[in-house]
Amino acid sequence: MLTEAPTFISMDWIKLLAKKLKVIRNKKTNEINNIIDEFGDIEDLVRYYVEPKCQHYDPVDHHEDKAPASQVQAPIFTLINDFLSKEIALRDGRTQLFILADAGMGKTSLLVMLKLMHLVKYWPENYDCLLLKLSPSTLETVRQHPNKANTVLLLDALDADATAWGRTEQRLIELLHETTPFLRVFLSCRTRFFPETGADSFVSPGRVTVGGFICPMLFLSLFDDRQVHTYLSKRFPNPWHHGLTERRHPSWLHAEQLLTSMPMRSLRFRPLLLAHIQDLLDANPLRWDEYALHAALTETWLLREARKLAKQGIKLTQEDLWTSCTIAAVHLQTLGRRMLSQAELWNLVADSPMIAHIEQLDFRGCSLMNRTSDYEYQFSHYSTQEFLVVHALVEGQLEAVKKICPAATRKLKLRATAQMLDFLRCRSDQVNGLQLLKWLDWSAIKPHQWTGWLGFQERLRGGDTGPEMVVIPAGKFLMGSSPENEWARQVSEGPQRLVAFAQPFAMGRYAVTFEEYDRFCTATGRGKPSNNGWGRGRRPAINVSWEDAVAYCAWLSHETRAPYRLPSEAEWEYAARAGTTTAFWWGNEIDPTRANYDSRFVHQNSARGTYRQKTVPVDDFQPNPFGLYQVHGNVWEWVQDSWHDHYQGAPTDGSAWEKSSVGGLRVLRGGSWFNAPKWLRSATRGRFNPRFRGDIRGFRLARTLTF
Repeated sequence: MLTEAPTFISMDWIKLLAKKLKVIRNKKTNEINNIIDEFGDIEDLVRYYVEPKCQHYDPVDHHEDKAPASQVQAPIFTLINDFLSKEIALRDGRTQLFILADAGMGKTSLLVMLKLMHLVKYWPENYDCLLLKLSPSTLETVRQHPNKANTVLLLDALDADATAWGRTEQRLIELLHETTPFLRVFLSCRTRFFPETGADSFVSPGRVTVGGFICPMLFLSLFDDRQVHTYLSKRFPNPWHHGLTERRHPSWLHAEQLLTSMPMRSLRFRPLLLAHIQDLLDANPLRWDEYALHAALTETWLLREARKLAKQGIKLTQEDLWTSCTIAAVHLQTLGRRMLSQAELWNLVADSPMIAHIEQLDFRGCSLMNRTSDYEYQFSHYSTQEFLVVHALVEGQLEAVKKICPAATRKLKLRATAQMLDFLRCRSDQVNGLQLLKWLDWSAIKPHQWTGWLGFQERLRGGDTGPEMVVIPAGKFLMGSSPENEWARQVSEGPQRLVAFAQPFAMGRYAVTFEEYDRFCTATGRGKPSNNGWGRGRRPAINVSWEDAVAYCAWLSHETRAPYRLPSEAEWEYAARAGTTTAFWWGNEIDPTRANYDSRFVHQNSARGTYRQKTVPVDDFQPNPFGLYQVHGNVWEWVQDSWHDHYQGAPTDGSAWEKSSVGGLRVLRGGSWFNAPKWLRSATRGRFNPRFRGDIRGFRLARTLTF
């Protein structure tokens, strides 16, 4: 290592980089073409590049899309130069740096810029640089590379490496072991794909432990206002008379107006958006969100391509090209790949001839699809592939598209990603959770990434819509409470035991309402229960017995041809806690803004409040992290289980505990408007005669999910 710290990358050099690349293009033709083949066009990248900043914390966790300068950030070139030049004796991971960020944040661009700096010989002599897109062949390529001790290895997109899917941590350990001999290693990955077992930035900021390796870790920061203005000034430079008139380029003004509009505020700080700013200026969606952003980019790109083809005498519509690209995206996502070979393309053409026109797209400039010198095709950004798949889901076109795919992949599920879920969240009112479970492979998704919004409603025979259900993820939890840490605990809440759910299931987002229950009464000729004069509609159905609730479940199952039932006691508590261990899902204290109960009584240090003395509509108050409303208070909720005085011998698989010698009583959960707060705790258990009704008792549905 040199005694005087060398420089490897600098914004001053980037200003001259475009000219340097033109000078060396003939000498380095193969290397430059390989970069273009694998990573896309570099001309605009070099021309408009803005140095990103970095930080030790995930910007998403700290809500930096709302205030991007609120966390401590540093120019990333400074940290890279320091990382590459400082003496590091230990080979325990300290020479292997993770670059993490969400989609469209510039991870790939950063690594490409490093490689270009090496190509034009800005680096000190005797240093080599190897840039690779991670793939199943990476380890073999790395093993065969000579002069590892003086080589900086750049490994891009762990999240797009099929070898890492379903085994991210194992893949990381393999890569860390194999790349230890290299001088330095950079490895990029989407933040939410990175294993949770490794990232521990709150305990050790800037460092991650994976398989015994202790590696430095940096998150790319969202752009701040200054960086946005710098980019726009490069993209839309001031006219010659700016010094006299102070007038800016018209597109600069339009772009600034668009990016500062309230709907775009949370998206404006992403470099991907800026790279396609001209396309966004040409679009005019009704609302801006991540889904609309990618829809606008895709629509503008394909419309531009359709016009180019029309000039060549090829009559194709934007819709034709969209369908072709969607088929390619669905095929690749089903296989868990990003690259489509020439042979695969022609196999697809056999079933859908229009796909052949992918070959005639213009792959230069701002194209959203690249073609390598070996005639392999991939979308410029993985998020474009993900978006096209989600768009087919949202528009109800996926089944038709899948039928065009080769028989070998037709019946396979599509690999779900965290980015796809972000798109789906933007259109959650247009997608059915059951269809998502049917079409998507969820194995690579962490439960917290999809809980709370993945729901569905099923049609009844007469065409009405059934109750709204929420998918609850598989998992495990400690059921019950401990006398050491739960105030007002009852003996019946123990002993605590670990309960595991092997499969997801569904729970009602709300308690069953009068509106829903009255429909059942009308259909079956039952008398409608009294509402005590409090109102019907969206208030919870009251004055229903356990037997009434079971009868409703049987009727709903017949109407929907789906297995509806009461939840087990374990399912109820697991869903109510939603990953928490406190008395209530939000903490250990309670007040009337959180739930409906007898607030003349207090719980620990909680404040008193107004006692409502009746039920309230089921969508009052905030839902828990699983998306369930009013699991605490309003009405007690019947569950399937028979009453037992304790949990000794209770099932550990989440199923209902039916057999009991305690007088045929059934269990209730959640507390009601009539109760003091101690009866609303997640662990609290109630019991009552299954034939008796009352104005403090209602119920919530569960549904078995079949895969």
